[in-house]
Amino acid sequence: MRPACRNDICASFATAFKSWRRTHSITLKQVAGDLGLSIATINKWERGERFPTGRHLELLAEYTHQPPCRLVCRLADKCILANCPLLTRQRL
Repeated sequence: MRPACRNDICASFATAFKSWRRTHSITLKQVAGDLGLSIATINKWERGERFPTGRHLELLAEYTHQPPCRLVCRLADKCILANCPLLTRQRL
């Protein structure tokens, strides 16, 4: 089942993941192949159209060596959970 995409969460994830991928010079095709997913799926994540399922988020965290909060939020380096703009507006 595909999770519904909340615009702020999807946009934040899309920005953070695309930034990570580009910083590491990894293509969409490589990510898709390494994770066993379609390029279309990865592309939809990066365009903010879809959000990874729980299992896919776990795979991405392992693949990128980043905690899930860093994948979901572009502000994670400066985040204080009590003041998190994503968590204060809605629960993940």
